[in-house]
Amino acid sequence: MKTIQTIFRGRLLSAVIVAVIAAAFTCTPVLAGKIVDHPDKLKYKELDFKPPKPDGYRYQLKCGATVYLAENHEVPTVDLTVLVRTGSMYEPVEKAGLASMVGYLMRNGGIKGMTVSELDEEIAFLAGDISVDIGSDRGSASLFCLSKDVDRALELFKGVLKTPVFDDVELEKHREDVINNMKRRNSSTTAIEQREWMYLLYGDHPCTNAYRTTESSINSIERADLIAFHQKYFFPKNFIFSVAGDFDPKELLAKLDAMMAGWPSHELVLPEIPDQIPDPKPGIFMIKKEDVNQSRIRIGHLGVKRDIEDQYALMVMNDILGGGGFTSRITRRVRSDEGLYYGQGSRFTRPVLYPGTFFAYFQTKHATAAYGTQIILEEIERIRTEKCEDEPVENAKASFISNLVNPFSTAKNIVNTFASDQYTGRPDNYWQDYTKNFKAVTADDVLAVAKKYLHPDKLIYLVVGDPEAVQAGWDKQPVRFSDFGKITILPLRDPLTLK
Repeated sequence: MKTIQTIFRGRLLSAVIVAVIAAAFTCTPVLAGKIVDHPDKLKYKELDFKPPKPDGYRYQLKCGATVYLAENHEVPTVDLTVLVRTGSMYEPVEKAGLASMVGYLMRNGGIKGMTVSELDEEIAFLAGDISVDIGSDRGSASLFCLSKDVDRALELFKGVLKTPVFDDVELEKHREDVINNMKRRNSSTTAIEQREWMYLLYGDHPCTNAYRTTESSINSIERADLIAFHQKYFFPKNFIFSVAGDFDPKELLAKLDAMMAGWPSHELVLPEIPDQIPDPKPGIFMIKKEDVNQSRIRIGHLGVKRDIEDQYALMVMNDILGGGGFTSRITRRVRSDEGLYYGQGSRFTRPVLYPGTFFAYFQTKHATAAYGTQIILEEIERIRTEKCEDEPVENAKASFISNLVNPFSTAKNIVNTFASDQYTGRPDNYWQDYTKNFKAVTADDVLAVAKKYLHPDKLIYLVVGDPEAVQAGWDKQPVRFSDFGKITILPLRDPLTLK
């Protein structure tokens, strides 16, 4: 019988595949009633997606916390996330690593009345999951459970949020793990590149705290520090909930109200985060990493915050320059045309509280690092001085507009998007005006923002690799890194002291 069932299912699957293929051909875009003979001739209807509005999903609990709810009865599960205004930016630099340690031990250090082993066992019995994470500028806690188990799951989740015990034994185990991981932090060129970039661009700004953990800072963290940090940031009015799944909204709101009942709140006073950063001195910095056969190169300068007036034109410009994958200029030149590089592109990081950075990047053999850098510089200059043709501008705009559906593709995505928007202070009409704002971008706007926000005279060059091999250059091209300016060679930092 099992064999017959297998054959039947196989035949059924084959029939389904045939039907899908037939439907695909039936739905093939046509031109003048015929199947087109080239992809360039494909025509599609213009996307006219209307994103939902947040007020249709937004509720407020009695404790003052905001909740975004979206029902989805297709699967009997509940997905809940809580955003918490906290982060490593707010920890003392001499105790760098504190925020991350709090997040880990809230989930893995036991809760009132339960050891971590007992908590793990019950969550596993419920086929659920609970996690907590504290990053640079936000904290989050998540719960997944079957809808039939939501009452017990919420009890456990409340314990993780409200009454973690930060068990001393678990603290010492985690401390040892963190330090052991720190010993290997110089094994990854990706990690080295990101750490040194943050140091070069931001200096001692609080946004670098996450990259400043040392053996000393980790050893200085005591259980009392964990408790104080947790109590300062984890309270109801500092929560934003997003919940999607199989539930009745009124019933779930009542459960969340009960979960928060009797949990006092207080005024949150955040340490000041400087919103202006002095331009760092331009230069070429090579980090000596001789045991690798390729270099990582990053070239850029300080950038802008997220919510600037030119944000849409800036996004389109960067998409054309290096952010648009295989269609971008940098990718076409350094990968497709030259065939020498990979992992290339450009980005504008745009934080909300302080200026981000612009950078172009690629990875290549040591010998071709200088040649690739020259190509990057040429493309930066070209987009600053030559007006783009209309086609790449329209293609970039269409790409952003077509991606508008992604934040709203599932019930979970919808509520998470609106919760994140509230956390970061986006206006309620942001998504409603999204398409209109991109459509308004012109080729003139792209040229204007390129001139305004790309600064060749302020560039910082960061190379992680073998400096001697990089400076030797490539025999097929005469360019050398010294052509771009004075080179400063820096040794790898000690992984435990960062000195």
